[in-house]
Amino acid sequence: MATTTNRTAPSAQRRQSSDSRSPIGGKVIDPVRILRQNVWAIFASAILGMVVGGIAFVVCLFFFPSYQGTVTFELFPELQAADSVVSSDRRTADTVTRLARTEAGRIKTQKVLTTALEDRDVRRTAWAEQFKEDEGSFDLNEALLELTDELNAYHVRDTNTFIIAWDGSTATDVPVILTAVQNSYMAALVDITDARYNSNLKTFTDQRKDLDAMIVFLETEKQNFVRENNITSLNEAVNERRGRIEELILQISETSSSVEVLNSRRQQLQAKITGRLEPSNDDIRIAEQDPIVMNIMSRIRDLRIELGTARERLHPNHLSVKSIERTLKASEDEKASAVQEIINRDLNARFKETSDETASFEQLLKSLELDYEEAQTNLRDYASALGELQSIDRRLDAANNDRDEINRTIADINQIRVREDASKVFVQQGATLPKELAFPDIKLMLPAGIALIVGLTLGLVFLRELLDNRVKYPSEISSIAGARLLGVVPDSADDPTGVESVDLVVRNEPDSVMAESFRQTAAQVNKEMSAAGHKSLLLISGMPDAGTTTIANNLAGSLAATGRKVVVVDANFRRPRVEESFGIATATRGLGDALAAEAPVDSVVITTPDSIDLIGAGSEINRVFERLNTSAMDDLLDTLKRRYDYVLIDGPPGVVSGDALVLASKCDATTLIVRAGSEERGLIGRLINQLRQMEASFIGVIFNRPRHTAGGYFKKNFQTMASYSPKHDSVRSES
Repeated sequence: MATTTNRTAPSAQRRQSSDSRSPIGGKVIDPVRILRQNVWAIFASAILGMVVGGIAFVVCLFFFPSYQGTVTFELFPELQAADSVVSSDRRTADTVTRLARTEAGRIKTQKVLTTALEDRDVRRTAWAEQFKEDEGSFDLNEALLELTDELNAYHVRDTNTFIIAWDGSTATDVPVILTAVQNSYMAALVDITDARYNSNLKTFTDQRKDLDAMIVFLETEKQNFVRENNITSLNEAVNERRGRIEELILQISETSSSVEVLNSRRQQLQAKITGRLEPSNDDIRIAEQDPIVMNIMSRIRDLRIELGTARERLHPNHLSVKSIERTLKASEDEKASAVQEIINRDLNARFKETSDETASFEQLLKSLELDYEEAQTNLRDYASALGELQSIDRRLDAANNDRDEINRTIADINQIRVREDASKVFVQQGATLPKELAFPDIKLMLPAGIALIVGLTLGLVFLRELLDNRVKYPSEISSIAGARLLGVVPDSADDPTGVESVDLVVRNEPDSVMAESFRQTAAQVNKEMSAAGHKSLLLISGMPDAGTTTIANNLAGSLAATGRKVVVVDANFRRPRVEESFGIATATRGLGDALAAEAPVDSVVITTPDSIDLIGAGSEINRVFERLNTSAMDDLLDTLKRRYDYVLIDGPPGVVSGDALVLASKCDATTLIVRAGSEERGLIGRLINQLRQMEASFIGVIFNRPRHTAGGYFKKNFQTMASYSPKHDSVRSES
């Protein structure tokens, strides 16, 4: 019972650490893999789509031919003035778009289309025949509804143009219908323009009548005022007094300027006299022109000449030189004194003269200011009457100006109205006879047919893949809650080396990809078992024919090749296959006989040449399922675990037998064998959840026989394994 205790502790810990996720995860779809697997179906659907497109083209060409025509209109900016050579376009893109859409909508109005349908040429078209009743009358209402639906009017983005388009089954009908709509629209546009011009003219004409009446009233009022106030003589007096006032203003300004200049000059002279301001160069120059100063300066020049001569002949310290220098110095001092005296004399004289002149101008200024006040008083009496008269004149001038402006506006409206370029819409391109079919178009229908059929095919392929809950690829294992991938064993058809039998492929064909896959899986199993100290491992599947026996045999071969003692126990009492897979005749004694106490354990063990021991299912009479859940089974397992490093138990499928879950409670560890394409995700998730609730430790899933691994990484791994094996190298070197 010690073994049972050791097994219980890890399993309890495992149950505590298990999460609460659902055992069924999200389905993983690899689009690349699906496309590669169905490439021929997609190619065939493309061919079928091309055929369908071609057939549709022929059918539409025969029953639904369509010819399209268009009329292009251009929006011109409106003239701003009658004398404008060209119109100036200051409209924004939004404004042009709004105007174009407005005009496009006007084309489809009932009035425009009704006028177009009343055209006799339209009534003769093949299109119009469908609206003629038995008595020969034309059903205008039905034709109007049909034309409104069929006619397409739209604005061309980033341009000043808008287009009307119409499709017809007869090519000759297209230009007739479009031309009639074009003419009807242009006529309606002319009517709208005339109505707008007439409305504007009426408005301005009424304004001009009102201004004419106002002008007559003001002229009468002015004449009465002039007569009552004798404005003619008063006007002359006002002009005379205004002239006098202007003259006085000028004289006062000039006199004030003179007084300011004289005061400034007087202050400057006083500053020079008192010594606060140095004499100017002009003052000094005038003083030096005085005869007295000029005589002194002449004497100074002579002394300087004499001094220069003496210095050339005599020593600089000679008495004669010194005497001349003293005389020259005295003359220069005399000159400076004379200049200063003359300057003071002149300044005093000029100061007196300036003071007298300033007093005279100040007296004149006072007199002029008194005259100005008197003239202003006289003018005020005439200003009131003159101001009222001027107010009447201003009102009269404003009325005359407004009338002239309205006359010019009316003239501009009349001139713009008769200009050919005054219209804001012009026909840029009229309707022409279509030369090609608008529908059907082979260039569109073939790709459309291909896209339709290929799209349907892809939709069905992906829908089938989405609805198929079977696990087909290793990547889908990781999306199942609690599942852990221990290894992947490919189908023998996918092994590039070519495998004849898979039951003992590790022993018989060790260089194959399948053998290498079993070795890698065995290494992972050994790692999990050794880490937890487990020895007994139950291998079960969900559905029959999952390959449990084959995997158990080859895992045993891989583990035995590493020097470990391994025994394989066939616990599938319903369909035992272990002995058959090893090529050994079925023994008369096995597991069932040992559990029935009819044979000791040693007698039921079969030793193979590969150092792998086997225990068959036993005689058919002793294959009692209930004995698997007895203490005898516990004792047998304990015995085998003491003798062997690993005890691999080949269990029955979990869906068809309850024995699998019974055995899971007896072993140290369990692993689930999942065969690709045969077991659904829900079943796998449910089995994993059940195994994780058992005492045994669930170590993971071994994925068996996946097919068509294109789009994943396993196919590349298989090719790498095959190319690296010695057998493959020898074959490649021989070739």
